[in-house]
Amino acid sequence: MKNHSQKPASVHSVYSQAIYLALFAHVIIAATFGILRIYPLFFYNLFSIFFYLVAKLTLSPRHYRLTVSAVHAEIVFFAALTTFYVGWAPGYAFYLIALCSLVYICPYKNIYVPYFFSVGELFVFLGLKLYSNTHAPIAAISSDTALNYIYLFNATACFGVIIYAALISNISSIFTKKELMEQNQNLQALLHHDDLTQLYTRNYLLEKFNRAKESSHSTALIMIDVDNFKHVNDTYGHSCGDYVLFTISTIMQTVCPPQTDIGRWGGEEFVLLIHDMPKKEVLEQIQNLRKAVEAYQFHYSGTEFRITATFGVSFTEETGDFTSLVNLADERMYRGKQSGKNTVVADA
Repeated sequence: MKNHSQKPASVHSVYSQAIYLALFAHVIIAATFGILRIYPLFFYNLFSIFFYLVAKLTLSPRHYRLTVSAVHAEIVFFAALTTFYVGWAPGYAFYLIALCSLVYICPYKNIYVPYFFSVGELFVFLGLKLYSNTHAPIAAISSDTALNYIYLFNATACFGVIIYAALISNISSIFTKKELMEQNQNLQALLHHDDLTQLYTRNYLLEKFNRAKESSHSTALIMIDVDNFKHVNDTYGHSCGDYVLFTISTIMQTVCPPQTDIGRWGGEEFVLLIHDMPKKEVLEQIQNLRKAVEAYQFHYSGTEFRITATFGVSFTEETGDFTSLVNLADERMYRGKQSGKNTVVADA
């Protein structure tokens, strides 16, 4: 399973970083108003510092929506209060524009809620501008030098917020794309592999066969059926049957040569594709596999028992069509069943 906590840009870290940025900005702003002796705004920013400290300490997935909503409300109130007090010129209203960019990292289930926030913040911004045009500030900053420094700080901070939001949006899109690719790979794995044994499915075996055929590879197809499998299910239960199938699949993966594609055909039947191996060597390998299955001591719920399997073998030298190759191997495997089981049949 994928571990989401290992993402470099997890949701929790994004919100934590945003809170730290706001906390840092309010410390600077509080110090600025303290120096300017505008004490109402100084004390308000002390409150904001306390607010963000509490937000950081209580930040959790259960409270993401509440935290983000409270942060939006705090910034709107801060921008309005400072603009009422010191006017439009210092640029505190621009935080409302920067706030709109954070729509990318809002945690709401309804995708339209962040845009409603942005529209509301736009109206507040326009309202503050209209108000400033007709009302003098309560405590204007008389020093042009201080006013310029404050304006530059606010402009830099707002651009920083916008750049941060764009960066997070870009990182999120990269991880979203990566997750989609991983999900697609997982779906492909589910399509190509059997749930119980993790062997190839019959459809994927056909793909593997066609690729080998395009490369002019000779291929042997081996159909395998577990002998007396119904007796195993009836005697020990279907969970024991699953254990047997899984164990046999493990034996095949251990014993078969590297150039073998191993698949579960269905039920208690398996199919092997062995590529680029002489017929005599193929038969030797299959005999080794038959003996390995026969020799294995199965243990289930305190019971020991043995299992055998019957093998039918066909070669592309006999027919190049996959379906015909399967039918031929299946016919030979059936003859092996009829003749006593636990055998390998490879000729007419």
